[in-house]
Amino acid sequence: MTLDAQNEGTIIMGTSKELDHLTHPEIKKIIGNQILIKNTDQNEMVLRVSSVQISTSMAERKNIGICIGKLESSNLIQAGATVYRLEDR
Repeated sequence: MTLDAQNEGTIIMGTSKELDHLTHPEIKKIIGNQILIKNTDQNEMVLRVSSVQISTSMAERKNIGICIGKLESSNLIQAGATVYRLEDR
């Protein structure tokens, strides 16, 4: 899911079961300064991360928001896109 926040720009939001057991600092370190977005049509984009917000649900799931600054359009990121750290490519 993506949303546009007036002051932050585009924010990509999602969960990953593989990250649920990690601490917030560990998750931020894994995400790093750049991410790779692979859309369902296989188009790829490398984007700079300006901030990461993490909350933990009552079910102990990590909800992660990655701010990538201002995009021309949040439609550049399709529903169902996959986010990778660059090393995972």
